[in-house]
Amino acid sequence: MLNTLVRSIYRRLPDALHHQVKYMMFFKKLPNLAQPTGFSEKIMRRKVYPRSIYTTLSDKYKVREFIAGLWGEKYLVELYAHGKELSYDIFSKLPQAFVLKANHGSGYNKLVFDKSQVSYAELYDISKQWMRSNFYHQSREKHYRDIEPCIMVERLLLENGEVPKDFKIHCFNRNGEIRFFIQVDYQRHSAHHRDIFDVDWNRTEIRLDLPNAAIPAERPSKLNEMLCLSRRVAEQFSYVRVDFYQVAERVYFGELTFTSGAGLCLLMPKSIEQEWGSYFTE
Repeated sequence: MLNTLVRSIYRRLPDALHHQVKYMMFFKKLPNLAQPTGFSEKIMRRKVYPRSIYTTLSDKYKVREFIAGLWGEKYLVELYAHGKELSYDIFSKLPQAFVLKANHGSGYNKLVFDKSQVSYAELYDISKQWMRSNFYHQSREKHYRDIEPCIMVERLLLENGEVPKDFKIHCFNRNGEIRFFIQVDYQRHSAHHRDIFDVDWNRTEIRLDLPNAAIPAERPSKLNEMLCLSRRVAEQFSYVRVDFYQVAERVYFGELTFTSGAGLCLLMPKSIEQEWGSYFTE
């Protein structure tokens, strides 16, 4: 009874107070949202006071227009269909493998490797559940609140029959001085590991929530292209994470993230929290 009451009160807290409580529970200290200095503090402040553009560019459908204009359409993953509902007509025309996703949050995706092994009814129910949800309520990231939900179906990117690695480039811009750190996620759907590299592809000592891979990834052949593309985005923001995939010799855009990890990431060593925080202003 008491736990139910506490949860009910917690859900009703204003966003700023909600984030202070959540930050304190995670980091065991109060954040300074008025004058943040650390990386996580600055991300938490963004969740309360986001720029309007974050809503548009966090929309996985609308961001495609931005990327096509900035980089060119060749970097976009092929889009088979999108709309308010997964109709049977759409389903019947899909290829054997595809990704079903929603545009308005994180985790709304279903990888289909073999269409014969999944039913339309199952995918319809999943997509309807996504459409009824508002991702804002999960982590109170305010810029997600007003994204108009839609369903998207994209090509499933595969490399040697497996999902390719994620290359997530953390871009920092302080008064025009741009820095990059490259996060590589391995086997994110199974034995998930993570490394952080510098621009020269040295694996750093930085740890972000997860342990290192036993064997670090080889430098991707298209790293310089990814960094060049990231710079075009980074020039417009103080901090943004730009996600990529590389399949064979081709680079594909993943997404843009402005509140990485919802500001609840355990950065090690502890000095990196302040170091990364010093690389951007808001």
